Amino acid sequence: MKQERIGFIGLGLMGKEMARHIVRNGYPLTVMAHRNRSPLEALCKEGATEVSTPAEMARNSDIVFICVKTSEQVSEIVSGADGLMAGSHEGLIIVDCSTAHPESTERLAKTVEHQGVILVDAPLARTPREARDGRLNVMVGGDASTVARITPVMESFAENIFHVGQVGSAHKLKLINNFLSLGAAALVSEAATMAAGMDVSQDKLLEICSQGGANSAMLAPVMEWVLQKECTKLQFSLGNAEKDMRYLTETLNAYQLAPHMLPPLCEFLTLARDDVGEDSFVPQAYDSCIKRNKIVSD
Repeated sequence: MKQERIGFIGLGLMGKEMARHIVRNGYPLTVMAHRNRSPLEALCKEGATEVSTPAEMARNSDIVFICVKTSEQVSEIVSGADGLMAGSHEGLIIVDCSTAHPESTERLAKTVEHQGVILVDAPLARTPREARDGRLNVMVGGDASTVARITPVMESFAENIFHVGQVGSAHKLKLINNFLSLGAAALVSEAATMAAGMDVSQDKLLEICSQGGANSAMLAPVMEWVLQKECTKLQFSLGNAEKDMRYLTETLNAYQLAPHMLPPLCEFLTLARDDVGEDSFVPQAYDSCIKRNKIVSD
């Protein structure tokens, strides 16, 4: 059986670990540099090959993974000058692991289909820690035969792979997933702020909540920042969080849906981003809560 040739664009916190698992599982891998060359150079030492443009990558790949921040970046990588389509060939598969705008994903998939190229959406859940361990969750939108073909590659870096429907479905579900996660994180930040403002123990707040119905996957990561000023458990930037909820808002507007909890969450994330910086992680939104409530910390 022919070995799939893999390309990978986007060697950030998640992407560099995913690419490392792919090359260690024996797949021929081509990679591209962006601002930071160190992940690329590390991968090349493990057997990956550097290319200079997406077009060159497409010519030398059967499957190309993209893992970047925004839909605008995805569109430029696919359709821009020297983009993947400039070097595409019949049967090329593009796998978008970014958290992208569903409408953009569906439109782009239709565009590339006319040139014999298949695009699927495969956004990720979990964190860089699970990426390092090869234990990501992946939601995939696309036809069954394409998903079956790319699954062995994704198994290099994923613990769970969910085929959720046609292209665009995965990005919709990822945004809903992030709404739940980010909403829980915002509640923990505000709860910890309430404890600080009322001069009760935040340690006891964590102890009590972790043993009952108030527990969630966001409790420990946010309280790690509140209590220890460390952020090892949830390294997801406020800039990306705000962007994802903006994409969800626009998608829901297209369906004429008007959720009541999403607007205040968007406001919370925007304020936190403006206060502590877009590259700060979601648990650090707690600092914005403290600042806006004029609480003097010890």
